[in-house]
Amino acid sequence: MQATIEIRRAPAAPGPLLVGAAAACWLVLCTCSFAISTAHITSAQLARGYNQGKAVNPTTTFRPSDRVIHLVVVVGNAPDDTKVGATWYAVDAGGSQNEKLDSASGTLKNGEDHIDLTLSNTANWPRGRYRVDLMLDDKRDRSIDFAVS
Repeated sequence: MQATIEIRRAPAAPGPLLVGAAAACWLVLCTCSFAISTAHITSAQLARGYNQGKAVNPTTTFRPSDRVIHLVVVVGNAPDDTKVGATWYAVDAGGSQNEKLDSASGTLKNGEDHIDLTLSNTANWPRGRYRVDLMLDDKRDRSIDFAVS
């Protein structure tokens, strides 16, 4: 007769390396916060003027003699340091085709929810079609077409 001997080992306790790694992960998860911005543009209006957070004389058709074109942007759920930007283009105006004219940006702080970005010209604007690309935290949100006539 042959006897069979079976040796069973108790499960090994986690090694010090595994315990240390688990503790480090727990510490990181408990002390870090993840900031996912829920900021979104609630409105964007082109206008001839700006006053106390509001667009004055909103329009998408400007006169050649309008010296400043305002883009008034309202942002919802905007944490501090939310960046809003605009890049202005002459799509088909005064002989220019899809020419970048200028860009402007600003950062919302202290609970601000709006910003006024402007495009200025000391001379008359050439008649034609224009576009502004609106950016939120360096990502294109939308484009707004406008005209000078």
